[in-house]
Amino acid sequence: MAFSTFVFDTLDVSCRLGRYLFQEVTGLKSGVKGWFGAAFGTTLTAGIPLVILFLAPEGGWIRFWTLFGASNQLLAALTLLTISAWLKDSQKPYWFTILPMFFILCITLWALSSLTFDNLAKSHGLDINLLNGILSLALIGLALYINGIGLWRLRLIKKT
Repeated sequence: MAFSTFVFDTLDVSCRLGRYLFQEVTGLKSGVKGWFGAAFGTTLTAGIPLVILFLAPEGGWIRFWTLFGASNQLLAALTLLTISAWLKDSQKPYWFTILPMFFILCITLWALSSLTFDNLAKSHGLDINLLNGILSLALIGLALYINGIGLWRLRLIKKT
């Protein structure tokens, strides 16, 4: 039951966030256009992963599940970095959050690198392995970019 609740909550949150992002980007967020934007955004957000999963071979979902787990760990690292910046800006000790952030970030980037090489080595043309390898590589790039900016901003916070 706990697993089912987790899956349903995850699907609900991701569809909701995808819909909000779609409506924000397209401007379809009020009145009759808002209804269309909400319906189309939700369909697009849920539809693309469903198509990928239905076209994937048997057991292909487990490859995406590992990628989902890695993205959650990257989110944890980003959260710890944000908390570290807030603590430093508040002139409080922040090393107890920045050290676990580096640990989580390094381990997750290592796992994503392994996942990328594994998937790209197993790919045969345009298949689920290639897609998962590209997505893993994109997550690595985004993680390095966002955490690089965060660490740069953290360095710029001055002590008064």
